[in-house]
Amino acid sequence: MPASTNNNESPIDFATVLAASVHDMKNGLFLLLQSIEQVAAEVESAQPRSRLADIHYETQRLNTGLMQLLSLYRQSHDHLPLNMQEVFLDDIADELVANNQFYARHHHVELRVDLVNEGSWYFDQHLVLVLLNDVVINALRYAKQQVQVKLGVDTVLNRFYVEVHDDGEGYPQSMIDSMGIEPGNMVLSAGRTGLGLYFSHLIAQAHQQNNKQGSIWLSNDSPLGGSKFTLQLP
Repeated sequence: MPASTNNNESPIDFATVLAASVHDMKNGLFLLLQSIEQVAAEVESAQPRSRLADIHYETQRLNTGLMQLLSLYRQSHDHLPLNMQEVFLDDIADELVANNQFYARHHHVELRVDLVNEGSWYFDQHLVLVLLNDVVINALRYAKQQVQVKLGVDTVLNRFYVEVHDDGEGYPQSMIDSMGIEPGNMVLSAGRTGLGLYFSHLIAQAHQQNNKQGSIWLSNDSPLGGSKFTLQLP
C-alpha cells in the first residue's frame, strides 16, 4: 500500500527556517571573531597578525552576507519590515569603531569616526549598521592609509547622513553609473559591487518619512582622494 499522507500537516515555513539558520550561524561566526581577536592578542610577530586580520575581514563579510540574504528574502515577501527606533549617533559611531578597528589596526590603516553633531534619529539600527559595517570594512580593504566616517543630522534638510571616505583608487565608473538604476533593475555581480550595493539601496529606500525616502550615493570626490559613500535617511 502507498504510504498515507497527513493533509493536516503544515508546510515548512522557509522564512522561519532561514531566520533560525542565520541566527545559529551568526552565533558561530561571532564566537569565531572573538577567537581570532584573542589569538591575535597572543601572537607577537606582525605577519601572522596581519593574516589573522584578513581572516577576521572575511568572517565579517560572511556575517554581513548572511544578514543581507535574510533581509533580502524578507523584502521579497514582506517588503522588508523595519524596526524603527530612536538611535543615538554616538552609539552608531562606537559600534563602527568596535566592529572595524581590529582590521584597521593590523593593516595599518587609520580609521576615524567623527560626529559632526550629537543627537539622535529614528531608523532601523540593526539594518543600518549591517549596511554601514559592510561599507566601512570594504573602504578599509581598498584604502591606502586612511578611512574617515562622518555622521550627523542635517537640521536644515531634516535628515540623518553618513559619509565614508577613503584614500584608495576610487569606485569603478560602472558602480558610479549604477546609481541611477532602481534596485529591482540592478544586475548583481561579484567583487566590490553586487549584493552589498543592492542591499544598501533597498535599506535606504525602505526608510520613508513625509513622502521622502532614503538614498545612497557613490562618488570619487572624497577630500582624502579616493571614494566617498553617502547614506541619507529622512
